[in-house]
Amino acid sequence: MKAAIFHDPYQMTVRSDVPRPQPGPDEVIIKVETCGICGSDMHLYRTNAHRGPSMLRTTSSGEIPGHEYSGTIVETGGNVRDYRVGDRVVGVSGGGGFAEYVPVPVNPYQLVKMPDAVSFEEAATTEPLADALQMVRLANVQPGENVVVFGVGIIGLGVIQALRALNIPADRIVAIDVADVRLEMAKTVGATDTVNPRSQDLMAEIRNICGFTAQEYPERADVPHVAVVIDCAGYLKHMTGPAPLESALQMLQASGGRVVCFGAYEGKVTLDLMPLINKQVKIIGSLGYAPEELTQALQLMAEKKVDRSRLISERFPIDRIVEAFETQGNGKTIKVMVRP
Repeated sequence: MKAAIFHDPYQMTVRSDVPRPQPGPDEVIIKVETCGICGSDMHLYRTNAHRGPSMLRTTSSGEIPGHEYSGTIVETGGNVRDYRVGDRVVGVSGGGGFAEYVPVPVNPYQLVKMPDAVSFEEAATTEPLADALQMVRLANVQPGENVVVFGVGIIGLGVIQALRALNIPADRIVAIDVADVRLEMAKTVGATDTVNPRSQDLMAEIRNICGFTAQEYPERADVPHVAVVIDCAGYLKHMTGPAPLESALQMLQASGGRVVCFGAYEGKVTLDLMPLINKQVKIIGSLGYAPEELTQALQLMAEKKVDRSRLISERFPIDRIVEAFETQGNGKTIKVMVRP
């Protein structure tokens, strides 16, 4: 079969002689229709960050990335009872998606059937939307609270879509990103305001949008009134200025604020953590999703409560995998899909 092989940063090749996988007793084989390039794939591609079994499927021909995909089951293992050949499914696995065929274990975290009303391309965005649903659940936004979403690639945009689709009663939903095209999309899917820190004073804009801390903290009169920051940016080695987490701590309200951290880190960072103490901030890590959130994500798509197709910027055949990755990382796209 044809598959993309990752070697080292910025070094990927496509081979057509990779052995087609055989299912284990509790696995199915999916014929991949489309696979999305995730932010974590980009961390791997640029810096070798997070290289391991959660990112790459190791074969005799090399290591295959890709973990957000949809397709059709073409073979099942001997113990599989609830899935059949021909089922349209979403798969999530430790790599292997940038290939014509991929094995997936049968469990509710990694395999789910697609509703008929959802296309393969939309379904390939299920995992990032499920990630967003978990972040929204963990943030526990209360009526009237202001929410800031740091980084609005497909994950951050999914957070905004989830807040709107679930009728979360936030006041302001502010999107922060350095790419204007992503900020424009954030407004389209439900953000009330946007800030580009490359061209705007981040803290001044947040104060203007969200107002100031309540009067019971007069000594902190210049602290923005932000209850929740959802950090989908993490840390990229080419970033300038403070890490988004530090900015999040600075912009949170005087007491009771929460930061939900999802964005991955390409390396170590130095942070000013005094706001964590002074404001008694709650920092919540978020990895992945609950199994039911995969199903919920697909249902929101099927019911047309979220439109994921508008987030897909470009599509590439697998033979152009390097161009696909370069395009995903150019700062002008939202989601690039690869079609094996």
